[in-house]
Amino acid sequence: MSDLLKKKPNKLLNRGKQITPNTTFSLDNDNFEKPKLATETKQLEKKETQTKRVQPGTTTVRVSTTTKEKLNGLVTLGIAESVDSLLEILVEEYQSNYLTKEQKKQYSLILDIYASRKK
Repeated sequence: MSDLLKKKPNKLLNRGKQITPNTTFSLDNDNFEKPKLATETKQLEKKETQTKRVQPGTTTVRVSTTTKEKLNGLVTLGIAESVDSLLEILVEEYQSNYLTKEQKKQYSLILDIYASRKK
């Protein structure tokens, strides 16, 4: 306990000489180089499908775990490149094979309404 009352010597680290940067930023000096962005991006050639290309932007769809596993299984089999493209194929197949002419008209009107809301 007597060790707690004794003052210990100040142990400072020897940090060496002060390091200064070679160049400093100032608003008057515009001589700094901007990083170059890669303007050329390699595009992979994908198989052309009869479906439309995916529009930019994504959203979340809630499905059961078993449905998710079934969709991922079909993608793993190579039926589509992604779950999104698989769902697009399934919707188009359903639309072309199971909807009546009147339902197809209603469906296209609903899609037009959704598209006009985005604008």
